Amino acid sequence: MSAATSRHAFDFNHGDWIVTNRRLKERGVGSIDWDVFEARQRSDLRLDGMCSLDEIDFAEQGFKGMTFRLYSPERDEWTIWWITDRDGAMQPPVMGRFEGTRGTFCGQDMDGDRPVQVVFDWQTAEAEAPRWSQAFSYDGGKSWETNWIMEFRRP
Repeated sequence: MSAATSRHAFDFNHGDWIVTNRRLKERGVGSIDWDVFEARQRSDLRLDGMCSLDEIDFAEQGFKGMTFRLYSPERDEWTIWWITDRDGAMQPPVMGRFEGTRGTFCGQDMDGDRPVQVVFDWQTAEAEAPRWSQAFSYDGGKSWETNWIMEFRRP
């Protein structure tokens, strides 16, 4: 993917979405019990695709979140931050890029008092039905637990 194409990697996300969420009820304990709920998302592009913003309303769960994505042409890489109205804090970023229709973004965070490696995985082969997932590793990347999956569709 060229830098010009990479700059527009999140163009697919522009507009309104209904999002079906599956989120593990407990992370890092081997749980297979999922919460399933819908959300509404609005996504916008700025700076000719270099900046991607979205706000998502998890009405059933009682909170809202926002994603801020910024593309660096110098590094040909996206940096992604997550913020919720629960604490207003910008979470540590994940960084990466798309290769074809799959985007992989990695970073470090904390899950409570446990350090974790984080991977966001975007699959966009079906532009009108993209899929995002998040996985944590508690053991330095030896094993991974997918703990949140989002499936998008247009309203």
